[in-house]
Amino acid sequence: MASTTSRPLRRISDLQRSAFWIYGVTAMVMREPLGLVIRHISDAGLRNWQVRLELLRIAVILLLLSRLFLFSGLYFEQVFMQPDSAERYPRRSYPIDFLNGLSQFLVATAATTAIGLHVRIAGWFAPFTLLVYVFLLADWIWLAVAKARRFSSAPLIASWAASNAVIVIASAVAGGIALLAGADPVFAGQTALAVIAVITLWRIFKLIQALETSDSA
Repeated sequence: MASTTSRPLRRISDLQRSAFWIYGVTAMVMREPLGLVIRHISDAGLRNWQVRLELLRIAVILLLLSRLFLFSGLYFEQVFMQPDSAERYPRRSYPIDFLNGLSQFLVATAATTAIGLHVRIAGWFAPFTLLVYVFLLADWIWLAVAKARRFSSAPLIASWAASNAVIVIASAVAGGIALLAGADPVFAGQTALAVIAVITLWRIFKLIQALETSDSA
């Protein structure tokens, strides 16, 4: 009879153990906008431009929330939960980091309430798009506080803030080019959001790779 070798079970990390509550939080936040979009699809159909825009907005906010949760888990695991975290990051503040993540989550929650709004501000900016930009740029306040307090984790925050700024710039440039090319504000807004979705999806893959590397270490 052939012998079998059993692989030792790897301990579930604190990061993995604390991730399950995110499912419930996301479902609670997305319940109302999903219901709104489903009702709109039933009434107007997928050919309606508002329905298609709302579906794109749903995808964007889900991607942004997923990326935020992944980064937050990786950041708190690295800066606070690992055995050598205190030695690697001697200057840190859990309350400040936590409150920053909470404030970003609240901005994202506000954006979900604007998924069905189709008014335009300053020509082509929809409230949803502006809230997404606020969500992405809020980390510069976090970075300013971290640098002022000389946090050891400031380089991690700076990398994250710069990454979000690149998404905002790429999105605004894409929307602006669409407008200059003669597109209407709706198409320009869709273009801007599509750029956010594509870059965010790529960054999510990068974060997953980082998390897998962290788990195997």
